[in-house]
Amino acid sequence: MARHQFVGCIMECRHSGHVLPPRFFGHVPVVYFEPPRGPEWRGALRVACDNVAIAYVAFKELSRVNPPSFAVVPHPLRASKWSDERVVAFVKRCRSAGKTCVVFPGRRYADWDESLKNEAVRAGELAEWVAALPRHCAIFAVNDHAAEEVARALAETHRIPPYDATLLGADAVDDKNGDLGPGMISSVRLDFEHSGYLAAKLLAGNSQFRESPGAGHTPSFGPLLLERRKSTAGRGRREPRILEAIETIRREACDGLTVADLAARFSGSRRLFEIRFKEAAGHSALDEILNVRMERVLTLLARPDFPIGAIADFCGFGCADDLRKRFRDRFRVSMRTWRSEHCR
Repeated sequence: MARHQFVGCIMECRHSGHVLPPRFFGHVPVVYFEPPRGPEWRGALRVACDNVAIAYVAFKELSRVNPPSFAVVPHPLRASKWSDERVVAFVKRCRSAGKTCVVFPGRRYADWDESLKNEAVRAGELAEWVAALPRHCAIFAVNDHAAEEVARALAETHRIPPYDATLLGADAVDDKNGDLGPGMISSVRLDFEHSGYLAAKLLAGNSQFRESPGAGHTPSFGPLLLERRKSTAGRGRREPRILEAIETIRREACDGLTVADLAARFSGSRRLFEIRFKEAAGHSALDEILNVRMERVLTLLARPDFPIGAIADFCGFGCADDLRKRFRDRFRVSMRTWRSEHCR
């Protein structure tokens, strides 16, 4: 630090055992993403993740499949404050809606080394736990790592999403899902780019963001969009053809796919196809196509360097005017306003 004369530092606190407190940085200001609990970090500049908002989005998404019950799986590390916040908020939201929700009670570990040593133990506990869940239960895993653990446990008990359970993760860091195959696990994508802007503003000394004694204000970021994949197509589980149609939409919606194109690939009339799709999915095939397209629109809008005028062509809309109207109807703001609010 003395050699490079840094203006400031931003520290990711994913592994709490490796987080340096402010005193190590001397006169150089440092911003933390979710620092550990403890007196050494009291009063430090920080950017928080709105874990309550993430849990509420997860509940809303899982509720779409009208499940008989809900479940939530925490992160395997005990010191994961963000995990605890997501679990508590999700359970609270379930109860406020009059739904039952169970929390995976398996052991959690002090650090990653301990977790890796006991990986087989946790996997066994998780498999036993999911085997006892009601059929078609909706499961929220607090991040994609936990979601992959749950998916493996479901596979061991011959419960494969979305046919026998609905599974949703969070963070959407990538779409590979480990060895589970691309595009399987749905996830809540967070607005990580916005978190970087917030941290930069703190370092820049912007008075409206800098914490002051007793102010209690910490800038926060939350969900950006939902990455819908196969694991949440739960309401179509009794209609394999509808599941196949949903997968087709998620692959081809942004290539100009229409309901007529989709219906033509299945036996029977278009009217019958639309009726069965709505019965299985809880919404129309056109709604599903538009949802996938809008997810892509938000992804491109979150890239400040991507021209707004070109987005319609990349997302399957017939013209820019059609996209602008649909976007304003759904989000109550223009695309330009949305970008300015989310990419500050």
